[in-house]
Amino acid sequence: MVFLGDSLTAGFGLAAEEALPEQVANVLKAEGIEARVVNAGVSGDTTANGLARFDWSVTAANADMVVIALGANDYLMGITPELAKQNLSAIIQKAKDNNIDCILVDLQPRSAMEEGGRDAAFASIYPDLAAQFGLIYYPSLMNGVENQPDLLQSDGLHPTSQGVRVMAENLAHFLEPVIERYE
Repeated sequence: MVFLGDSLTAGFGLAAEEALPEQVANVLKAEGIEARVVNAGVSGDTTANGLARFDWSVTAANADMVVIALGANDYLMGITPELAKQNLSAIIQKAKDNNIDCILVDLQPRSAMEEGGRDAAFASIYPDLAAQFGLIYYPSLMNGVENQPDLLQSDGLHPTSQGVRVMAENLAHFLEPVIERYE
């Protein structure tokens, strides 16, 4: 299982073993599920960066499954929702072309959403793509962490090691039935 993501996956500000993929693997192992995980998170990556490195980050890892967690930097950098959606769509298509199952992880904007606004357009990307491609959809990577200052680093964006453990617990339990299909 390859985690294709940005700093939230890479473990920005944390030790390598504290990063999300490693913590998900720890939770799964505690549940008796052995899963080989690859952390293909790169801090600062956009959807375009993820698309550009898909072949050597995902395909070369001989992945059965890719957890796609990209788009937060697109949002922060002012990239249009249309371009982010186009890049994510191309990533999903590459995975499908290589018979790699996809889990699409939503990275919801934290601001109040006005109908027809940029934030609403970003928020609709993930459920729209999940429906379009028939993907397994995880609705919020930062669920339970995003508004908890004690679980966020001083920048208010990146989780602490405890925050990552909360994220990993939630995501691992979501992934368990998906992973069990491979056993």
